[in-house]
Amino acid sequence: MSFPLWLGLLLALCLLGIGLLLVRAGRGLRQKAGLEAGRTVSLDQVTLTSKRLGLTGRPDRIVRQGDSVIPEEWKSARTLRPWHRAQMGVYFLLIEDRLGRRPSHGFIVLGDGTRCRIENTEALRAQVLGMAEQIRAIRQDLATPARVFPKPAQCRPCGMLPHCGQAARTSKLSR
Repeated sequence: MSFPLWLGLLLALCLLGIGLLLVRAGRGLRQKAGLEAGRTVSLDQVTLTSKRLGLTGRPDRIVRQGDSVIPEEWKSARTLRPWHRAQMGVYFLLIEDRLGRRPSHGFIVLGDGTRCRIENTEALRAQVLGMAEQIRAIRQDLATPARVFPKPAQCRPCGMLPHCGQAARTSKLSR
């Protein structure tokens, strides 16, 4: 039994149409998930480290758009917090140190899919470097505990809870 040419062409056109629909649907799903256009260079696979800066970080996604490298961080939170900005600032410094290119911006993608654009400003850079310096200064004297101000919900899952005198003062969880 021979396969008619017209039937083969019809089948090929149908498959092409289905393929185009799938590509279009995939783009919609990517946008809904907060993924921007660009080529994904890393999807939670690259740990960036700078011995010079004393920083390490692992962005959830790194995207290349032309000559630009843009970090993305996905959060379950529905509100952008100051520490989210600081984390993005660390990624900016690490990418610049490792690739020699300073990202102009990055994105924090919140739990509801909202994309918050974070600009790579001198103020953010200074804030992150200042925080890193404070942490290094505190770590010089390991006998003196670093003051933290945890919320009780943060103490419960902490692996250091049995050894933490601060948790005893800030919550009733260690009793």
